[in-house]
Amino acid sequence: MKARHQTYQSTKAPEIYGDHWFNSEPITLREFQGQMVLLLFWDYTSPSSLRLLPLINEWFHRYAPLGAQFIGIHSPEFSFAKDPGSVSSMLKKYEIQFPVVSDNERFIANAYRISESPSIVLVDASGNVYDVAQHSFSATRIERSTQYLLRQAGFFGELPMLDSFYSEHLNDQSTSEIYTGYLHGSLGNTEGYSPEIPSMYEDPHYYVEGKFYAHGLWSASRNSIVYEGESQDGYLICTSNGADVDILVGSDKKKSLRVKIDDEQMPVELMGDDMKRDAKGNSILMTGEEQIVSVIRNQQFENHIVKFIPMNTGITFYMFSFHKEQLRKNIERPISKN
Repeated sequence: MKARHQTYQSTKAPEIYGDHWFNSEPITLREFQGQMVLLLFWDYTSPSSLRLLPLINEWFHRYAPLGAQFIGIHSPEFSFAKDPGSVSSMLKKYEIQFPVVSDNERFIANAYRISESPSIVLVDASGNVYDVAQHSFSATRIERSTQYLLRQAGFFGELPMLDSFYSEHLNDQSTSEIYTGYLHGSLGNTEGYSPEIPSMYEDPHYYVEGKFYAHGLWSASRNSIVYEGESQDGYLICTSNGADVDILVGSDKKKSLRVKIDDEQMPVELMGDDMKRDAKGNSILMTGEEQIVSVIRNQQFENHIVKFIPMNTGITFYMFSFHKEQLRKNIERPISKN
């Protein structure tokens, strides 16, 4: 996806009124008049958002002492991600210390015309929107704009050198997602969706990139597809077009699914962080509360056909996510707090 920036002239930044605040009491933009503010619109069910969090956290530690303000705005795609406890757990996992507000009904995102996660909005010292970058953008451009707005706000000390580690476009064409629900239209089977009704599907054995395919008994809802059949009688298939593959999956209790690559057992060297090998040599993924899980961690860009075989009924699939190797290396760099 091409990087998108929108620069605004004297557009007053809408005020922030959210559902729940983390790391702070409720705050308003008016409190930061005379200071620049970086707003991060994100969603913990978005792999791109999670890959951006360490960078924003690093900027927070670099620029907050110089007068920059950071506010995270959590605008979830899925209803289960509205739970404050789940958001709080994710903030602790990523050691996020700046204020974050829940935007469960997307009132804030709509006020800023934000349609994608992650997105960044820069607000100048006069309270006007200076720049908007949605989903894919140049990290260097955002950091350079942050430094410019700090100068405009009256900071005349020494600024950190621009971080060349993030000089490439952080997300540009590095991540793609396939959403499974019928609102998204990504099912490739000729049978099509039968909304909210369990339906039988046949594997067409022909796959198009950007689609997923079902075999067996499945029920599609607005934002997910649920397995309704017997153990290992059905599966989902997609083609991976990157180095890494993650999925957003969940179930009402602890359950499991098998994963095959190119209709073979997954090689150990490709197994993601959440994959396990059972006593029979099968590649197994455990499910439970909805979360993003790591399926494939590859060392190079490769194309594969990935098959997900539920071993229990009631496993829900929300999204498949594919990433290039460069993006993964970027996010694994330790966070500097100097």
